[in-house]
Amino acid sequence: MIFDTHCHYNLSPLYENWEEHWRKAQKHGVKQALIPSSNMETSRRAIEIAREDKNLYAAIGIHPNEYNKISAADLPTYIYEHAASLAMMHDNKNVIAIGETGLDYYRLKDDERELAISNQREGLKMHIQLANEFEKILIIHARDKGGNKDKNNQAYQDILEIVKNNYQFKKPFILHCVSGPQDYIKEMLELGAYVGVGGNVTYPNADELREIVKLVPEDKLLLETDAPYLPPQEFRGQTCEPWMIGKTAEYLKAEGIISADYKNLLPY
Repeated sequence: MIFDTHCHYNLSPLYENWEEHWRKAQKHGVKQALIPSSNMETSRRAIEIAREDKNLYAAIGIHPNEYNKISAADLPTYIYEHAASLAMMHDNKNVIAIGETGLDYYRLKDDERELAISNQREGLKMHIQLANEFEKILIIHARDKGGNKDKNNQAYQDILEIVKNNYQFKKPFILHCVSGPQDYIKEMLELGAYVGVGGNVTYPNADELREIVKLVPEDKLLLETDAPYLPPQEFRGQTCEPWMIGKTAEYLKAEGIISADYKNLLPY
């Protein structure tokens, strides 16, 4: 059974023909999928799509990059209004998660970096508060200044600190499209993290990612497409489609990273 734990059926170019993409994924063995969101519009779309099939689930939230250009004066109102709007959506039976949230320090301009980081941290705390209050899964996105190869690690350490100090661990939390230093991964696993891995694990230059994945117990490892992003190696340069998740599973089995009877299940 394949549960695609992170698939953006609510984003173009998938959204316009999401039913067709979902049917094709099902034909390739995908039984369930979780649709994460990046803003209010995609949150509404995720709920709209999930209503159409009992095997599709929605996550609602605001991507950290949405906070980058909000002024310090406007941030409290921005967070309050979005928290209120997301809270109104949470009781839909198809909503099982909050996110994707997190911290993304990648390519921040020097003149916006301090404000963006401060804003993103407050946004993450807001999402954690919602996950605590409504007992939902928390989906965490993390990327540092230089991308996944960055050695600064500030974003990862900031996330670790915020999760430790704010999350109540009533439900699982997921490190979506996992990256970061091994010490961070190990500490997050000790806190109970589930670890999402996508098609980028198949890339020739992904040795560090493969070493991270080897640290993760099989019952804590989740497969995801992150479609329409990050297609497996044989499809690089193309739009990642939901059915391609099977190629990632095949690769991980061939590499001995997951067993032949691995089950990609998300407890919710």
